[in-house]
Amino acid sequence: MVSGGPRGSFYIHAHFAPGPWLRRGLEPKAEAVHTAACEQDQEDGLVPSVLEQALEHHHAGRLAEAEVLYRQLADADPDDPDSRYWLATFYIERQRYEDAVSVIRRSIELEPHSSAHVTILGHALQSIGRVDEALGCWDLVLSMSPDNTDALFRRALALELLGRSDEAAAAYYALVQMDDNHAGAWHNLGCILGRQERFEDAAICYRAATDADPNLVVSFNNLGGVLYHQHRLDEAMRAYGRVLELGETASVHHNIGMIYQDQGRLADAIASYRKAMEIDPGFKEAHSALLFCLCFDETSDPDQVFQEHLDYGRRHVAANKTPFAEHANARDPNRRLKVGYVSPDFRLHPCSHFVLPVLEHHDKSRFEIFCYFNRAVDDPYTELFRRVADHWSRCQEESDEALAARIRDDGIDILVECAGHMGNSRLPMFGLRPAPIQVSHPLYPNTTGVATMDYRIMDPIFAPPWADAWHSESLVRMPQVHVSYRPHRSDVAPSPEPPFRSNGYVTFGCFNNFAKIGESTVDAWSAILRRIPTAKLMLKWKGLGDREAERYARARFVQRGVDPDRIVLVGWSPDPYTPYHAIDIALDPFFANGGTTTCDALWMGVPIVTCHGRTPFSRVGLCHLTNIGLPDLITADAPAYIDKVAWLACDIDALSDLRRGMRERFMASPLMDGSGYTRHLEDAYRVMWRRWCAGLPPAPIDFPLGE
Repeated sequence: MVSGGPRGSFYIHAHFAPGPWLRRGLEPKAEAVHTAACEQDQEDGLVPSVLEQALEHHHAGRLAEAEVLYRQLADADPDDPDSRYWLATFYIERQRYEDAVSVIRRSIELEPHSSAHVTILGHALQSIGRVDEALGCWDLVLSMSPDNTDALFRRALALELLGRSDEAAAAYYALVQMDDNHAGAWHNLGCILGRQERFEDAAICYRAATDADPNLVVSFNNLGGVLYHQHRLDEAMRAYGRVLELGETASVHHNIGMIYQDQGRLADAIASYRKAMEIDPGFKEAHSALLFCLCFDETSDPDQVFQEHLDYGRRHVAANKTPFAEHANARDPNRRLKVGYVSPDFRLHPCSHFVLPVLEHHDKSRFEIFCYFNRAVDDPYTELFRRVADHWSRCQEESDEALAARIRDDGIDILVECAGHMGNSRLPMFGLRPAPIQVSHPLYPNTTGVATMDYRIMDPIFAPPWADAWHSESLVRMPQVHVSYRPHRSDVAPSPEPPFRSNGYVTFGCFNNFAKIGESTVDAWSAILRRIPTAKLMLKWKGLGDREAERYARARFVQRGVDPDRIVLVGWSPDPYTPYHAIDIALDPFFANGGTTTCDALWMGVPIVTCHGRTPFSRVGLCHLTNIGLPDLITADAPAYIDKVAWLACDIDALSDLRRGMRERFMASPLMDGSGYTRHLEDAYRVMWRRWCAGLPPAPIDFPLGE
């Protein structure tokens, strides 16, 4: 499992709202006219007197009176472009953009070479979404005034709104070459580069934006985001600290929570997420982050965590989404079905371990496969997903309503959600029920809490009988395993001998998300290290390498009497397999077991010892080791776990024998039988479909399937 991507305000643009824009660009002219009018004798004519009164009412906030007088000016002389200009300016400030468009068009007809009038029109058109027309306005303004930085900025923004990101980036870059103090251009350029996952370049832009405007909160917040994605957690925290100095936002508390979670400081992370939700109760990303964090928290009551998930469904889905009442899908129980998979993670991610094998093994004569990719940037693994899908599309720019409508138009029969609350998911869209059957994939380790999610894929070990009470979905218990693993492409083979043979001491290892390493886990691992005083423990996670993360990691063991030098800390590496050459035995965390990392360890010939509990997340190791045929590495409590690890560490010959042939054992297990797993999944899909065709509600599905 991995925590989510750039949630929160990471990609928010700099907003130059109508009020500030008018104050910068228009009020100097208004003040000049106002002063001139005051100096004139009112007997000189009606128009100056009316304009003077209109401006006075406007500045005093008497807007109804001001509008009457602005309109009186425009009606008094329909061929006076300036009077229409003032009325259009007033409408812009009041965000009455359609009215501004109708008024200013006549003004431009009367004075076609006025860049100020065309600017008003461009702003109004862009504000009501007529961006193509607005772009024409900015081009016209720039033909009259090539150095107009405001028009250059708004033209770049229009290009970006039209989805022409590369052109927009070039336009922003040209603008900052002209004016390197333009905070808005630097910020928006950083946003484009951030969406393209060019994080180092984006960080440069955000730093330039904050240099230009030291109070630009959103740039400091986004700077923290790109630093976080580079695993530079200490620097990210400093950027967020600056945001807090400038004023609290929900987003910054959410983002600080992500850092705490990556450092394993769950209590602090939970408090930060709750603070974000307190500031902004509608902040669904913070709510999802909280739920994911609670999945790791061994102090949380599973019943309460279930209620928290249901609260998400009520607050962000049921309250805001009205499901489609009817579906036109043909109720033929035996026809070829259209199955859609929705994910932000069709890329180098656990999704490619556990979802790609299914897509590769689907029987295309019985199932037509659609993939909806909720991300802008590909990687080499994205192409693997694209190749095996019958239909491929991106959906990250679509609203929930637009995506749901497209899924309905595609005629999807069964829609599978693959991310849960792990970040960048489209869970709220499932509240619209675009497909008659909706299914949660088990990559996320808990229920979705969404009432319109019908089924969740599990297995009898991962989901014992009591697990139904913690799910809003009907559970599908696959016959052996809830997932099928496919290793990433790599030539790295297991080490023929444990590293103890060359090191002279045993090295334990855990490469899991630090959020999984709870206090009971640290207690057990410390006891193991005290029992075997020559052994070392290697921990690997993306936040390690930063001083605060390392300090916190070591301090937890030092408090339990372990020499800090025995804790080996390794940061993120692009190759997930080679680091396993450095460890003799992998240690599974309690409560929140490893998933991908357990499979990686077994693939690399490294035995892993697990301790199972009652919740599904604490039974992943039990499931995997049972299916690979290694029940001797499964324990049910901390003392047995400690004894098992110590015994294995002290019998190097037994350890060597266990490691030999581990990969082959793994390959022969149900965990790597992608074809068999997919056949069972397809059988479950067919049962779901036949129930729907018969007008029956969702119900639990257990194997072997009844006729």
